[in-house]
Amino acid sequence: MPTPNDRVVVVGAGVSGLAIARELAPDHDVIVLDKGGVAADTSSRASGMISLSLEPFPEEWASFALSQFRDLNGRGVFSFTERETVRLVPEANADLYTDQAPDGGEFLTRSQLERRYPDSFGDLSAYGGGLVYCGTGFLDALDYAMTLKWAAERDGAEIFRDHEVTDVRVEDGTVTGVETEYGPIDADYVVYATGWKTRDLLAEYVELPVRPLRWNAVVIEPDDPLPDDCPMGSEPTMRIYWRPTAHGNVLVGGNEHLLDDPEDAPMGVQPSFRERAVEDVAPLLDGVAAGTVRREDCCPTADCASPDGLPIIDAPEEAPDGLAVVTGLHGRGVMLSPVAGRAVRSLVTGEDSPFPMTQFRLDRFDDRSADFEYRSHWGAGEDESMS
Repeated sequence: MPTPNDRVVVVGAGVSGLAIARELAPDHDVIVLDKGGVAADTSSRASGMISLSLEPFPEEWASFALSQFRDLNGRGVFSFTERETVRLVPEANADLYTDQAPDGGEFLTRSQLERRYPDSFGDLSAYGGGLVYCGTGFLDALDYAMTLKWAAERDGAEIFRDHEVTDVRVEDGTVTGVETEYGPIDADYVVYATGWKTRDLLAEYVELPVRPLRWNAVVIEPDDPLPDDCPMGSEPTMRIYWRPTAHGNVLVGGNEHLLDDPEDAPMGVQPSFRERAVEDVAPLLDGVAAGTVRREDCCPTADCASPDGLPIIDAPEEAPDGLAVVTGLHGRGVMLSPVAGRAVRSLVTGEDSPFPMTQFRLDRFDDRSADFEYRSHWGAGEDESMS
């Protein structure tokens, strides 16, 4: 039976690992270890777009995560900017939504969009309107990670960078700690939040169906800063989204695709994505078509996909007692980090969770291999031409 002050070692100091530490630190002895830096890899490059109401998640996941972002707003260096999201609807499909919009959205015609968001949109001639969603917003992922770190450390967690975990220590089917490059550390629970690498790191103990996933992003500076009410948005036929930044620029991201070998993959943004962002997406926003690309990003060590697009957050039955995993977040790691943190707390303490946990379980997969195709969250509108 878990007791307060049990020691938990969290392997991985990205946003998931830091969110777990924040949840457990008030009543556990928490140590976070990362062989690199804090939020130094994928987490630091995340878009920070929080579009929970558009995602294929249970409503309880979305409402819990959103409440956590709102509660954390203004603490540390973190701010969460709530902003509506517009999913553009091609002219040919506009009649599908005149009576009812899916998932709580509100359909507005092109002229209604232009009146609602004056000085935000550019050329929308190819679109009949858009689906407008509230309960969305954006954040700076690195500020968020540093605030989670501050909150966890305030409650007693210890977070170490440049400290590689080399193995899990197991005796008689139960976790007893970890081996590190500096020696062993005893622990009652060990949680791996190490993305796609978790599959290889824990191969001796459990098979995890996850694969590396990469996306692209560019930041464009318009002629004039975007207006304060400019919505976030997406163009599903291109599988591309955008959001304003705190400085009036626009971040354009998308083109998720699986990788076979992230170590040898080019680190730059794919030229086809850059071309589409500049030539096809930028003209949708006022003043952005003539703007300047100020930054290009891709997740440097790759994100992590699962076969069904939902995360694996579980203490698998076949794994040693006391071992838990958080992986397969499918490009939604920042968005679901509050859920991941609370879910792991539930696994460690046995407390009831405020949201359903069944969809996180590893045993939902009969096939545990990493030989699966990418499952896009864009659905029927996806375009595979740039994958």
